[in-house]
Amino acid sequence: MEHSLAPSALIEGDTEVAPATTVGPGTWIRFGTSIGGSALAGGVFVGFRCRLDGVRVASGCQIASLARIGREGAAPVTIGAGAWIGARAVVEPGVRIGPGAVVAAGAHVRADVPSDVIVVGRPARVLRRREVEEDGAPDFTAVLDRVRGRADAGRAPLPAHWTSSGGGLLDAALSGGPDVRLGAGVIAMGRPDGPSPRGGLRVGARVRIGPGVVLEGSGGIDIGPEADVGDGALIVSSGHDLSRRSLPWRGGPVRIGAGVVIGAGATVVGPCRLGEGAVVAPGSVVVRDVPAGSFTTGVISCADRPRQALSRS
Repeated sequence: MEHSLAPSALIEGDTEVAPATTVGPGTWIRFGTSIGGSALAGGVFVGFRCRLDGVRVASGCQIASLARIGREGAAPVTIGAGAWIGARAVVEPGVRIGPGAVVAAGAHVRADVPSDVIVVGRPARVLRRREVEEDGAPDFTAVLDRVRGRADAGRAPLPAHWTSSGGGLLDAALSGGPDVRLGAGVIAMGRPDGPSPRGGLRVGARVRIGPGVVLEGSGGIDIGPEADVGDGALIVSSGHDLSRRSLPWRGGPVRIGAGVVIGAGATVVGPCRLGEGAVVAPGSVVVRDVPAGSFTTGVISCADRPRQALSRS
């Protein structure tokens, strides 16, 4: 059985869409994602390097980068209209996620999620119900149209004295250095002509960004000198206002101090500041400030964060 892709859908390069998959009109699937045996309605957003297997996604849903949802050959996952799945979330087979629900960044969902609740943690638990202004369904059409209209979409010049091992996607305003090293398969996005004038990636001298790192810089990412971003890390500088049904975009700048070490597979979600010399352990999820010289591990609690900042794109 062949897949069915609506002509108005945007499916970026290095994306795999397996047979028996349908993608509706106006849906946007970003670079490096893999989708198998799934049905995506119209107006769905899927971020970088996600993996969806056996997933039924209703209209207006948005799925952030590196999410892992379902499993090939297992019971399907169902995601209701207008739900938000945060960065690097994991949703197990057979789970039903209700309309308007929010799965926070890094959450691991093993049981059904009711409509209009926010779940966090590993395993995921209900943090609270959403209190929402009914201002209409999520709609990223304007952003999609802007991306389609860029003559240089997916291409950014590498600054002098930077090196890259190639692969991946560089679609960001890049500045700083010297001696900035990008590993193979790095994804970087964000420009000052986007939703925030701070959009882009500004990097100090002698910084290493490991293979497979994803840098979502639409809200601005600043990395101090001699920092090290470990293999497969994800840094996100934007999010959404969860108090409104439309989930409008909000900036969440990330500032990483000199000498910071971010471990492999860690997730950093702005707005936040990592102080000089801080260490983030591999696999950690950071959603608030980290003091200078401290060591951070596990999933940092987001219970005290503003309601719009619990889950990021």
